[in-house]
Parts: sequence; C-alpha cells; structure tokens
Amino acid sequence: VLDHIGFSVSDLDQSITFYSLLLKREPVLRRFYPEQYVARVVGYDKIMMDAAFFEIGSGETILELLEYRVPPAAKIDMETYNVGNGHLCLTVDDLKEEFNRLRPHGVAFRSQEPVTIPIGPYTGGKACYLRDPDGISIELLEAPPSGGPDFSGDKG
Repeated sequence: VLDHIGFSVSDLDQSITFYSLLLKREPVLRRFYPEQYVARVVGYDKIMMDAAFFEIGSGETILELLEYRVPPAAKIDMETYNVGNGHLCLTVDDLKEEFNRLRPHGVAFRSQEPVTIPIGPYTGGKACYLRDPDGISIELLEAPPSGGPDFSGDKG
C-alpha cells in the first residue's frame, strides 16, 4: 500500500506555493528535521532538512516535500526521459478546467492543451504533463468516459 511520495526541492517556500495551488490545499504539516535518526534512515552522516506534507486525494497518500540543508543539495537534469526520473500522476475530473485554472499562474505545461489518449488502457481519457518549480514532472489525467483504465485487453 502506498503511504507517501517524496520529492527533494530547492526552495520549500516556493514549492509550498506551487503545490498549494496545484492541490487546492495547504500542507497539513511543515517541520524542520535536525534529528539524526533521519540521517541513518537515508544513509547520510548528518542531516538537516525542512519538510512539508500535503494530503493527496482523500488523504490516504501524502506528498512529502524536502529541502535538504545538510548535506547541501545539488541540481540534476530533470528531463523526463532520463533513467530514474519519475513523475507524479494526479487524476482530475475536468482536465480542460484545470488547464485553464493553472495556466494564468504561469504553470509550465509541456503541451499547448490537454491531449486525448487514442489507445491503451486509458483510451478516451485526457492527459498533460507540467513541471513544478524544480522541473519535477507531474501528469494530470482525466479518466476515460468508461470511468477508469482497462488493463484486461490489448487496445494498442
């Protein structure tokens, strides 16, 4: 069962502003972590980080944003096709409405409009990618008219 998804960010305040807009909610917790048990968990000698936690959907899954102060963070190439780079997919009821809501705020969409999915388990649904302030890829997905993906057969 999925508990949380974590992303390292360069500026927690900037990320909180962005994700509050995207998720339409404020973080449920923000806390600075100087405790060294966290360093042992992640495998570092010493750690200090600022963290914010958002509920996703009904709140069963948490989005954890971490700004590492120690060790100092470094930027990496966030291009979607790079090995090891993941993305967060959020479902929305009306993708065009979300696109129109977010675009005036300068959200960096990867396409000019929502794209209709022509084949595969999400046939008839719509999707688009966008980037957070650090270049992390986020997919917004509107379910197909059938109500959800169909993995039972090969549709493409």
